[in-house]
Amino acid sequence: MATNASCKHFRELVVEQRTGLLHIRFQRSWQRRTLYELMCVLDLANADAAVRLVVLSGEFSAASGGATEPLALKQGLEQRSRRTAAREDAVGHGDPEEQYIHEKAANFVMRSLAKKLLVHSKLLVAFVENLCVGLGLSVCSLCDLVYATESSAFVPAFSHLDPCTKVGPRWTVPHIHWLLRLGDQASSSTALQCGLVAGVVRQPQEFWHRVDQYLLLPSASLLATKRLLLRPWQESLLSELREEGTPLAAQRRRLVRSSL
Repeated sequence: MATNASCKHFRELVVEQRTGLLHIRFQRSWQRRTLYELMCVLDLANADAAVRLVVLSGEFSAASGGATEPLALKQGLEQRSRRTAAREDAVGHGDPEEQYIHEKAANFVMRSLAKKLLVHSKLLVAFVENLCVGLGLSVCSLCDLVYATESSAFVPAFSHLDPCTKVGPRWTVPHIHWLLRLGDQASSSTALQCGLVAGVVRQPQEFWHRVDQYLLLPSASLLATKRLLLRPWQESLLSELREEGTPLAAQRRRLVRSSL
C-alpha cells in the first residue's frame, strides 16, 4: 500500500492520499521532471489496491522554450566541445544525428506516458481550474473524465509536439482531434459541448463533492464506468502505440528519415 511517506519525495508534484483516492496536483508550470514524476505516481496508484480513483488537478500548462521545455531532452548537449559548437554555428544548424536522438527521446517519453494513461487500471479524472495548455490538454484528453470550472479555458497549442513530429508520434492523435474541434482556444462551456469535458462546476467544492460520491460506489462500478467511457479512438490508439515501440516500427522510421 502506498503511504503518505512514499508520496513526499516528489519535487514537481504534490501527491496526497486518502481512503480510496490518490490526488496528484501540478503545483507549477510543467518541467521535464514533471512527466517522469507523473509516470512514477501512476505506477504507484496502479500497484495500490486501496486506490480506486486518481484525480489530476492544478497547473495544466507547460513551460515554453529553453531548458525548461518539457520535451527538450537535451541533457547531453552541454557536454559538446567548443570546437563542435563552433562548427555547428558556422554551418547554421546542429548535428542531425543528435537532433534525431532528441526527437526519438521526446517521442519515447510521451509514448510511454500515453500508454500509462490509456491502460491505467483506476478511474482517472482531470480537474481543470484555470488554463489547460498544450501538453496539459494531451494529458487531459487521455484521462477517463475531465471536469472544469466555469472560468477555465483550453488552448490546444502545438509547441510541445514539435520535437516529436519527425518520428511519427501516434500519441498526438487525440490532441489533434481536440484541436480541430476546439479551435485555437475554447471556454469550458465549448469544451463541454464538444465532449472533452464531462461537467462544468462553479466552485471547486462542487467537483470534490462529486469525487466523494464516486468513492461511495463499489470498485466494480467504477471500473464499469471506465469501460463505458472509452472513446472510440482509444483502443486503436493503444494498438498503434504498442506497434510503434517495436523494432520493425523503428526500422520504418529510420527508412523514412533517410529518404528525407
